[in-house]
Amino acid sequence: MDEENAFFSAKKEMVRVDHLIFVSLKYSRTVDVIKSVIKRLISTFDMAMIAILETRYKGEELKSVLHGPKTMRDAMRKEFPETVEYVKFYKFLRELDKAKVKQRLNEFRRHVTLVADVGGEEQHVKIETVEE
Repeated sequence: MDEENAFFSAKKEMVRVDHLIFVSLKYSRTVDVIKSVIKRLISTFDMAMIAILETRYKGEELKSVLHGPKTMRDAMRKEFPETVEYVKFYKFLRELDKAKVKQRLNEFRRHVTLVADVGGEEQHVKIETVEE
């Protein structure tokens, strides 16, 4: 994937996330749509990190950096220290995605909430949280 194409893919994925949040989630109000938003955000982060890392690394070095999510996060922290907060958020999203849903509160209502344990802490993800 060339650099320009990777950035374009990340941008298109963000448009899909936007649609999920401001159309699908607003009308369906289900935990499943919240989970879909989380998966799309992870995908967006993956594509954006690939595009960014392609600007720094080439050839075999690039392949080793793109080996998996952890190696991409480590490379981002090393090469772009200003992205630490984004990398932490990306890690949190991945953990939230893998976490088992404990509760589905207020589905089909205004304050739909996904409840899951992430890193030993109970997380409540609401529509407002997703929009932020």
